Amino acid sequence: MNDVIASRFGNCLDPEKIRQFVTVRPEPVSSLAGLQSAIGAEILGDAWKRIYLPNQFSLQFIDEIIGRARLHFSDLFKNEVENRAKVYTPPEVDVAPICLTGLAGVGKSCTLEALRKVMPPPAEFYSDHFAGQVTLVSHWYASAREKISGKSLLSEFIFSDAKSLGGYQRRFIEEARRRANRDGVSLVLLDETQYINTGLGVAKITDILLTLASIGPPAVYVCNYSLVHKLFGRNSEDKQRLLSQPRVMLPDLPGSKDWTDYVDECVRVSDGAIRPGSGDFAAELYRCTFGIKRLSVQLLKQAYIECRNDRRYWVELRDLSRAYRSAAYTSNASEVEELQTQALGSRQSKLRLDLKCPFELPAAYRTNVVEFARAERDQRVISKVFDSSLTEAERSAKKQLEDGTEIVVKKPSRRLAAKKLSKDEQAKAYFDRLDLVTQPHMPKKPS
Repeated sequence: MNDVIASRFGNCLDPEKIRQFVTVRPEPVSSLAGLQSAIGAEILGDAWKRIYLPNQFSLQFIDEIIGRARLHFSDLFKNEVENRAKVYTPPEVDVAPICLTGLAGVGKSCTLEALRKVMPPPAEFYSDHFAGQVTLVSHWYASAREKISGKSLLSEFIFSDAKSLGGYQRRFIEEARRRANRDGVSLVLLDETQYINTGLGVAKITDILLTLASIGPPAVYVCNYSLVHKLFGRNSEDKQRLLSQPRVMLPDLPGSKDWTDYVDECVRVSDGAIRPGSGDFAAELYRCTFGIKRLSVQLLKQAYIECRNDRRYWVELRDLSRAYRSAAYTSNASEVEELQTQALGSRQSKLRLDLKCPFELPAAYRTNVVEFARAERDQRVISKVFDSSLTEAERSAKKQLEDGTEIVVKKPSRRLAAKKLSKDEQAKAYFDRLDLVTQPHMPKKPS
């Protein structure tokens, strides 16, 4: 139709270019020694939260969604006659939205934010058919906060800068379809659906999600496991629409390059506030957080407070265990232990559905996580058996060695300055010393 339309999605990005475009590496934090431990931990935590290193799943997901948006845009502007027809008489379309789900804090919203960066920016489109110019918008984004119905969701999309219309929800859907076709909207995103999971019945939640799917462009909604479990209780017609395209975002695998790179980036940003040492710092951090990035930030913040309580300014491997057992991390520690228990398969929890994936997980992921959890359990068992086999004297010696490794080396105190003496006092001290040196000594008797 014109050059703006032809080049709208013409800049194809491969996964490696997407990685370079969305990666966020904050500047290192410095000058924390003069601050209180809690304030320094907050500054470090803010820097660690800004880190975004897309893993393989995120790159593939972003690449897929951009491809779907490109296909929709090409079909929407295939020719001018069909485009005008879709604007004046928008067809009824019911797409199957993509459900991006995963554990809380695993990085779903960050992936959605990275996707929005890659989508084309707004562009001005001129046509003889419309009076003036039309601003092309690549995607619509909304948060589920304070959404109580599908009508309130549509109002944010189409009436954000104009007076809202009255009437039934049907009128809102028709207007949303017309504006989406006119403005070239190729993707609809709904984030933070956990906020519609509390206080509203599952029927209301289903209505909001079905409204999202009825606009026309490809749609993505982000949700936690708990909401998916609720949707599994709906009728088959709702499940077929809302749960037919799940994308499960899992934590990084233990020992993987993605996890190791993330830990290395946290160390770099800390600017010396983390000193991993010779131990396997990344493995210990994974054990305490199950690879969940949000929990990693909280644990590292608490570990920094623990090291400051130990009169140090840097986090060591032992501080992770102290932070894991702290009161501030107690609730998170119970969730990590529940996830490890589920990974071992020894007990399936029926109470913590927010931690249980409702979809079948890949066999490779289950195998890797189970091996890590079993190795960790075996290590704890070996340590327990070793401690129980020690005698009382050996146990006491072991405790002294462990306590000795945690002693903080203090700088020797400075010697007090010599007292200033008068000239008479100096002369007296000199002659007293002279008499002591020149005093004859009796020779020793031969043995």
